[in-house]
Amino acid sequence: MTSRRLCQLSAALLAALTWWVCVSRPGVLGDEFVAGIIGMFGFLTLLLFGVMFLALRGATGGSVRYWTMGAPDQVRPIGCMILATSVAIVGGYVLLAAFDATEPLWLTVAYLLMSVLVPAAFLVSRRVRWPARTRRPDGLSTILAVVAALGLVAAWTWRISSLPSDGFDPPSTATVLFVFPATIVGSSMEELVFRVLLLTALLDRLGSRLEAVFLSGVAFGLMHVPGELIQPVVDLDWGFFKAVVHDYAPKFLVQVWLGLFLGVLWLRTGSIILISAVHTLLNLAVDFAVGL
Repeated sequence: MTSRRLCQLSAALLAALTWWVCVSRPGVLGDEFVAGIIGMFGFLTLLLFGVMFLALRGATGGSVRYWTMGAPDQVRPIGCMILATSVAIVGGYVLLAAFDATEPLWLTVAYLLMSVLVPAAFLVSRRVRWPARTRRPDGLSTILAVVAALGLVAAWTWRISSLPSDGFDPPSTATVLFVFPATIVGSSMEELVFRVLLLTALLDRLGSRLEAVFLSGVAFGLMHVPGELIQPVVDLDWGFFKAVVHDYAPKFLVQVWLGLFLGVLWLRTGSIILISAVHTLLNLAVDFAVGL
């Protein structure tokens, strides 16, 4: 399958998932006008994806490159690295479940260990090569990217803080001291894998900036799926599995869209610090909203 066909298929599946999330929400489909409501949401979904495609096409335009792999095709070994990391994370979760140690603390530790050690092993063994910087962005490009990033972080933080909650209990000092570095490490590692390595390798191989950003964003979303669905699978509770899938689907779509935004930031600035900082701030907003 060509990269263009893969992008088209992925976009179609994302659109279908978006439509399903909309129409499956409680109270959306009543006893009357069901076909009309379904058709309306189908039209709105197509309109949304059309606008998103045009925005992504404009955002990825140009030809300036800040990084290159400078090595033979690296997409396959990077794909193997991502797959190995996912398997290791799932294996760690299963092992913790076997010892009845599924507290968030231990799950976070397992995730951080696997997401750091597996990519490090691929890089140290040189199965995956670190890209080389070819140039640096001008000041205007950096300023525009930072403004866009701050706007997203502000909007995201406002949206998260406006969600209903049972109140805010100040976290302990020990919790804060753990969560902050853990979030920084986890967010930075995801950026190194999906933007610095995968997106750069895809761009080298495909030559299409839009396809490289889109496929890396979809891969970024898919990376999170096993960790979200592992618990009901381990418990063999399929009723719980269906409920988790229904609740997780909107979050998956948001992860893909954020992956696209971060991919554009990387494409436009080549700044590892910027994409890692934005990703960290977005995750910290969620951490504080749901409770540390």
